[in-house]
Amino acid sequence: MASENYTMSASAVVVSVLLILLLVGGGLVGCPYYKVWERKMAGQAELQYQQGARQALIAQAAAEDEAAIKRAEAATRRVLGWTDAARRGCAELGRPGDRQCEEGLLKDAATYSIAKEGHEGVIISVGAPVSVAVDPTRRAASE
Repeated sequence: MASENYTMSASAVVVSVLLILLLVGGGLVGCPYYKVWERKMAGQAELQYQQGARQALIAQAAAEDEAAIKRAEAATRRVLGWTDAARRGCAELGRPGDRQCEEGLLKDAATYSIAKEGHEGVIISVGAPVSVAVDPTRRAASE
């Protein structure tokens, strides 16, 4: 094979140079626009993330509100139960309608509940107060 020389015509050189200039110019012009678009997309992603986090916090706050309401309702039912139990307990001890007896039983029930729920850090067991369990004014059944 003989050495073949490939020569480019002047128009091919001009077209090649124009294509190269067009690519370089497009890159120089397009890069800033790409960076702006990239930042815009990053900002939108961050916004969506923050909105999701905000919705999660709102849902958590609503759940905490609902739990607080349920705890308050349970505490109310518990206190009403204590009141009824104190009334019945004093009636069984022969002291129906005795406000002091009922208040003593309620104090003991509240102390037990507070300790049981861990507010004091210990669990204590409280039955009827000694002043009620051993009533000095009540005669023993065997006497």
